Amino acid sequence: MMSVATTCIVSCFLLSGCNGQKQIDSSTIEYINLKEDVHLEDNTTSPACKMTIDYAYLAEKNGNDTIAHKINHTVQSTILGKKYAEMEPQAAIDSFKNVYVREYRNSVADLYKEDVKNGTSKDELPSWYNYEYSLTTQFKDGKEGVLNYTAVTFEYSGGAHPNQWENWLNFDKNTGKRLTLKDVFMAGSETPMSKMLLEKLIKEMATKLDNSNIQSLEDLQNEGILNSTNMYVPDNFLLEKNEASFLYNKYDIAPYAMGTIVLSLPYAEIEKYMIHQTNN
Repeated sequence: MMSVATTCIVSCFLLSGCNGQKQIDSSTIEYINLKEDVHLEDNTTSPACKMTIDYAYLAEKNGNDTIAHKINHTVQSTILGKKYAEMEPQAAIDSFKNVYVREYRNSVADLYKEDVKNGTSKDELPSWYNYEYSLTTQFKDGKEGVLNYTAVTFEYSGGAHPNQWENWLNFDKNTGKRLTLKDVFMAGSETPMSKMLLEKLIKEMATKLDNSNIQSLEDLQNEGILNSTNMYVPDNFLLEKNEASFLYNKYDIAPYAMGTIVLSLPYAEIEKYMIHQTNN
């Protein structure tokens, strides 16, 4: 059975008022924890979908808590899907889990039953009858006035290997608005910042691959990196306390084997391109 939502209340940060509203002066973060093995049939010997969810959201103190509501709405829409955006967090997780389990059973239950009918032994059953899904999320304090949110999703649903990806979000603490690239960086900053990120990537890959001969874009491409796209500033970024970090998931700019790539630029290097100047 799905576990009861576990509430973990922690003092986090001070948010100033908005339109005369004293908003979240001592914010609380709550967690919904789910850990469940859902079997294809009503017995524990059949294959299962292992689900683990650690979902962080902001407690809404009352009906006027518009900042927390706006942040929760954006998180649910982005991480779970648009159809979950208007639900209460617990209802959104319940619904997401039920939909995922239903799709799992619809995908493999008939195939499994056919194998059992044909006398296939348990040891001979395909491993991909067993799915796995996990979601781990957290809030953390970013640069002054900014709240960071990170979500790591792991999924195995058959195929040669599992997949994992991350979503990074930034919120204005005073309004609850999600801060996108165009809200933070000036128009025209894409080109110079992409150049800076390319220089960081060259150094990062030279270290990661233990190959000091990687010194140019061409050298990266010889390693299978940036073969299908030019360098760019990704929407996945965090305005952290001392630097802005940029995330490239697997396949974004490099093959699966390269894993997730994170490149960071200190505010001192990019402040001239920022609309929201940092006080760090």
